[in-house]
Amino acid sequence: MRKRSKLAPLFDAVNAIENACLVVLVVGMIITILMQITGRVIGHAFPWTEETSRYLFLWMMFIALATGFNKAESSRVTLLLVKGPKWLKKFSVILYTVVVIGFFGFMIIYGWQVVAQQIQFHEMGVAVRIPMSMIGICQPVAGVLGIIGTIQSLLEYREKVEIPDTAQEAQGIGKE
Repeated sequence: MRKRSKLAPLFDAVNAIENACLVVLVVGMIITILMQITGRVIGHAFPWTEETSRYLFLWMMFIALATGFNKAESSRVTLLLVKGPKWLKKFSVILYTVVVIGFFGFMIIYGWQVVAQQIQFHEMGVAVRIPMSMIGICQPVAGVLGIIGTIQSLLEYREKVEIPDTAQEAQGIGKE
């Protein structure tokens, strides 16, 4: 259940942009791959389709990675937290926040360094002939979107982020 925060309009706008981008990327991949298959069947392969589908896939995966954190729907390992000591469960939200924001911060910093290198060396795609920085920028963009999504999950979907105390849940304690 979503608990709307003061930042809900920002989160809604970011979520809508992410979803629209993902739709465009998936449709673009489908069209490109169908063109690739058709070209092979008719004996006239299009050399740019393989590279284009790969670039669309990279963008799609990085945006989808960030989108998974909007509603705390991303994969995470909770077994150690659930089976661990009580004090660890109390710090699970802090641990989640530090690890996830640290990961996305890493993506922003090092992704931006890669993009700067691609710009410095004027790297271009082989078949598509576009600057590789247009592809590489997906990593820092996803880092920013991931941090925004993590903040959204902490503010609006906190019950999904918290690790419940299974002993209390079994007794019905803590439920409102």
